[in-house]
Amino acid sequence: MNLHSNLSIGRSTWLSLAFGLFGFGLALPLVCAERRAPTRSPAPRPTPVARTSHGTVRHADTHIVQRPTEVRREPERPAEERHEIAPRTEAVEHRDVEADVHRPHLWDAFAFGRRLAALPLGFLRLQIGAVPYFYCGGLYYQAVDGSYQEVYPPVGAVIPQPPDGSIEVVAGNQTYYYAGGAFYVQQPDGTFTIAPTPLGVVVPELPPGAVQVAVNGTVAYQFNGIYYEPTFVNGVTQYETFLPQ
Repeated sequence: MNLHSNLSIGRSTWLSLAFGLFGFGLALPLVCAERRAPTRSPAPRPTPVARTSHGTVRHADTHIVQRPTEVRREPERPAEERHEIAPRTEAVEHRDVEADVHRPHLWDAFAFGRRLAALPLGFLRLQIGAVPYFYCGGLYYQAVDGSYQEVYPPVGAVIPQPPDGSIEVVAGNQTYYYAGGAFYVQQPDGTFTIAPTPLGVVVPELPPGAVQVAVNGTVAYQFNGIYYEPTFVNGVTQYETFLPQ
């Protein structure tokens, strides 16, 4: 091989070597930089935090305050205000004293002419003139055919004290104790006697067994020959004694 050929081969080899070195020089910084860069791992997800009042939120969201909805309740009202009250018409009500102040007593059950086979326990024997009577708890009896018949309270009967539940009634200068249709007056010796029924006296209740009648076109009540006319005293029904004209 001649000298010219050897020179051509040598020049080509050097050119190839020069280009190779040049390319390596360009790639070397990139490889070094890639090796120096740290390996990045995926960012960790925030751990959920349980909050009893706000539900489950993330740490990154704790700056958001989730307040529970406030529910305002109506104040409790009394039971009578929670129900609708039906409209009513105002009216003047006249109350019968029998429903207001009357209390049950033995003489409430009086029935004229009723007969008993035996007298109640604790009865008293009375003598009015020549006529015998028997008394117990405001009720009076007479012996009839082997039995005992209820009768109207007899004027002149004397008992130790007024019947239980008697009502004090003042007429003029006289004080009466009214019970079972009888008007009792206290005597100097402390006993009580049945006086004739005073007229024009207002009593709070009718005698037991009084019968409704019509007098001069008005309603009245009759008991033992005495009449009682309804009258209103302070809006309460009471009864005034009278005799028809």
